[in-house]
Amino acid sequence: MGERLAGDAGNAVVETAILAPVFIAFLAGLLVVMRVTHGSAVVAQAAADAARQASIARTARQARAEANASAMNTLRDRGLHCTPSVRLDLSGFNRPVGQPATVSARVTCVIQLSDVGLPGMPGARTVTKTHRSPIDPYRAAR
Repeated sequence: MGERLAGDAGNAVVETAILAPVFIAFLAGLLVVMRVTHGSAVVAQAAADAARQASIARTARQARAEANASAMNTLRDRGLHCTPSVRLDLSGFNRPVGQPATVSARVTCVIQLSDVGLPGMPGARTVTKTHRSPIDPYRAAR
């Protein structure tokens, strides 16, 4: 017990040299997955916030401004640094007041991964989320 064979002296160094790159690649992959998962959740929240803000607006113009501002604030407040694209479907505002209608917000964001990835991993990932919200049927221009 405790005796070493004469040829085993360098095995630990060889094992470390083989396993260290595998472990580093695993950690880098884990960081990429975590960043994409976090980014996807933040983009989904931004789309939900934008749709909600648009749905409680009185006019389509007001809805567009408030939805864009809301999406940008959510992305900034949650620490997601990207240049988002916010697309709104405000056709529900063409329906008469009192009739059910919806708005939808589609937020697209490119999440940068180049600072945590390894060669051969993607440098960026595009995430798109859409959310629908019912328009307040009792809205009226003030």
